[in-house]
Amino acid sequence: MTLEQLSLIAQIVSVILFPASLIFVGMQMRQTYAIERGNAQRDILDQTRAWWMLSVSDEAMFDTFSQGMANYLGLERYQKARFSTLGYNLFHIVEGVYLQDKDRLLADAMSEGYYIAFLSIINTPGGRQWWDEASKVGNAEVCRYLTERLAAEAATLPLWTDLNPFFRLPNATD
Repeated sequence: MTLEQLSLIAQIVSVILFPASLIFVGMQMRQTYAIERGNAQRDILDQTRAWWMLSVSDEAMFDTFSQGMANYLGLERYQKARFSTLGYNLFHIVEGVYLQDKDRLLADAMSEGYYIAFLSIINTPGGRQWWDEASKVGNAEVCRYLTERLAAEAATLPLWTDLNPFFRLPNATD
């Protein structure tokens, strides 16, 4: 076999292997995207579990959260700080959901569930009082999105205390 024939065979092999390698890289990218999407969803769920545990970590925190949803402005200074800690913690989770949703890392149903849950908290009387203050501090794009949705959907949104009646104060009528 001559050197020219070997060169021709090498070129033919290259022409075949080059597209195959591109297909392989594409498959790897899809697999990496799927892994990243799964990791993003797991991370959000882990943060949510931690938030739930914080909201019921002790009876005083539970009561502060319940009272804050009824009347945030009526809370004592320390209780406002505790309620705000819960609120900002959940806001940062929702902010992460919003940003990951923009990158298509979350399923639509998952992100919508988080938006509705957060909106149902800030739709309570005390939640609205807190959001009037808190929305000035967070990511402007996310705050604007949530504020616009709250304004547009407030009448049809459930209250958090309706979704989770155990957070309703015993003598409250939201």
